[in-house]
Amino acid sequence: MKQHLNRRRFLRTFTLATAYSSLLGKAWTDLVAAEIRLMSTSTTGTLRLKLSNFPALQSEFGSVRLAINPLRADLMPDGQFYPVIINRGPNDTFYALNSRCTHQGCTVDPLDASTNQIFCQCHGSVYAIDGRRLAGPATGSLSRYTIKFDGRDLLEVQIPSLGYSIIGSNVQGTGGSAPRFRLDFRATRKVEYEIQFRESLDKDPAPIPFSATPDGAADQTVFTSASTANASLYVERKSPAGFYTVAVRITEI
Repeated sequence: MKQHLNRRRFLRTFTLATAYSSLLGKAWTDLVAAEIRLMSTSTTGTLRLKLSNFPALQSEFGSVRLAINPLRADLMPDGQFYPVIINRGPNDTFYALNSRCTHQGCTVDPLDASTNQIFCQCHGSVYAIDGRRLAGPATGSLSRYTIKFDGRDLLEVQIPSLGYSIIGSNVQGTGGSAPRFRLDFRATRKVEYEIQFRESLDKDPAPIPFSATPDGAADQTVFTSASTANASLYVERKSPAGFYTVAVRITEI
């Protein structure tokens, strides 16, 4: 079984934020979400991608596969979410697919541009660019996500069960320590989270350290929950005003 892990990492958020990554050692930024979702009851998250940051999607029959949870050696996700496959067809048509094979649940490959087909390495099922079953023991088509293209550079993909809300509150420092800001949200098992901050909306956000306790050292940079549960993270308030973001790490594989 072939796996292409750790090619590239980037961040996606569900609050007002940007994302960044490293491609061949060069950092880039990209608008990911443009809404603040406090106390939201929606469980759908919006993944926003710029085509200009994904060379494979700039040509017809290009494809990327984006992992939210780690991928195990048996091609199963180590967590709730299967990787998302985004394919580009003719005439600016895009397809966003759940990579879960409908046979026995293995993660299927991205689209093969030489055949315009998606292959499952576990038992040989074959799918079309739009997720339709073509051959093999699969029992049906790959699930499709709602996707929208702005006609220029931006793709928006609606991913069920990936949305979350963030509640922020001030926390008074104890024992003479500096005041802190508390971020409460529902963390999903084996998903990696990071906190970003920017003083104003015209500035790019930057990752900042945090603590998982009210008075612990603010020296953590990535938070991962062993189970789906409510989480509280604490950051030191070093600016009188600004915007905090809880971001999800996603990997192209």
